Amino acid sequence: MIAAVAVLSLLSLAGCGSGGEDDTATPTPTPIPEPPEVTGTPDPQQPGWVLSDLGGEVELDDGLRLSAEVGEVFVPDDFGSYDDSGRYALVVVSATNGTGAPLTLDGMVVECVVDGIPAERATFDGITVAPPSAVEEGAEATWSEACSLGEGQGLEFGLGIGDRDAVWFMGAVEG
Repeated sequence: MIAAVAVLSLLSLAGCGSGGEDDTATPTPTPIPEPPEVTGTPDPQQPGWVLSDLGGEVELDDGLRLSAEVGEVFVPDDFGSYDDSGRYALVVVSATNGTGAPLTLDGMVVECVVDGIPAERATFDGITVAPPSAVEEGAEATWSEACSLGEGQGLEFGLGIGDRDAVWFMGAVEG
């Protein structure tokens, strides 16, 4: 997604897409701001990062409350023919919007790190639930993400929403 925005921005700056001999300038679209970078192992000293235990809740300065907990550890093939017999943590995420305005979740960054190593984030029909595109003021939204665990036990689950601090939920996963 970020790469596509960068390519489109470069093409618009280079003037691609305007053909013919028309001398009128094509308006350049305003680039979409990138969400905060959330990659890497969380560091308590890193500015712009908020740390919490898995199962905990964090309230950011603007009134947005986020929580994340492991609902279960599962093997996709146990629920259907996904051709995947690996272990996954089903992370249930909740966002309560107390910001005073609608909250857009488009462009949200989600990261999974297991035992200090970036891990695959996956979606499975009938198992994971996609986040909504927005959460109205005063409303709560809940969705789920799947993080590949392999043989690991320590999960670090990161969320970056807009220009807010990235939130990392960390803890041991049983099962």
